[in-house]
Amino acid sequence: MLGLRKITGVDIRDFEKTFKVNPIMQYCRRLEKLNHEGLIEIDANNIKLTSKGIDLANLVWEEFV
Repeated sequence: MLGLRKITGVDIRDFEKTFKVNPIMQYCRRLEKLNHEGLIEIDANNIKLTSKGIDLANLVWEEFV
């Protein structure tokens, strides 16, 4: 999930190819919480930080440590 540090975020298909698991399924609760808090956005291809999430990026990464 360190790909969240990039503006483009995490490419869901690349994550699946590399780790053989869908990141949305693997991190469902964490992603749902972060999305609800307005820190990330999820579309069909990517998981990325919002403007608010960029400002609070350390809080986002703590969810995955």
